[in-house]
Amino acid sequence: MSRIQKAAVAFVVLLFLVFFLHELRHFYRYGHFAPLGLHADVMVATSNDVLGVEGTAKIYRAQLTNYGLFPANVLVCSERVAGAPTIEVNYVVERRDRQSGDWRAVPEWDFVGYRLFCGPVFEVTDQHVVPLRLWPGQSIRVGEGIPAQLGGFHVGDDGRFTIFLDADRNKNRAISTTVFRVDQEVNEKVQSPN
Repeated sequence: MSRIQKAAVAFVVLLFLVFFLHELRHFYRYGHFAPLGLHADVMVATSNDVLGVEGTAKIYRAQLTNYGLFPANVLVCSERVAGAPTIEVNYVVERRDRQSGDWRAVPEWDFVGYRLFCGPVFEVTDQHVVPLRLWPGQSIRVGEGIPAQLGGFHVGDDGRFTIFLDADRNKNRAISTTVFRVDQEVNEKVQSPN
């Protein structure tokens, strides 16, 4: 075998090893393997400092990552909120209906209004829908929610974040996270002022 052939074999083995380690890390962290291309995940964090929640609250956060070999474009809303530049991704949080098995939008988690995505909002200026290029390995935060504070879910419900890649509510060009199981709900005693 020549030096060039040995180098090519070593490069392929190294590439396979990096991909294998990446998949193992992703499986350990999220419980599933990541496909090549754009992929969305849900991370769960906890906090003891959430208003209206007694004890420890679970916070569900979605993130979109490019696990592909090439850059990928996602349409986002580039805006200025109180003078600071921000980027918003068009998404919806859905709950699986127990009877039909269909996914339904959860209005309590619709902060900005995915139907009014990139529309006029108080203290928001300079809004534009623009393509955002996600390079291989790059991630963007999508959104978050706390079932024990926001409601919309009951213990045992399944939920997911669905991200609209073209910012147009087209489910044919959308990516959904893996399903998360909710184990907290709004405590009416903590929420009511009586």
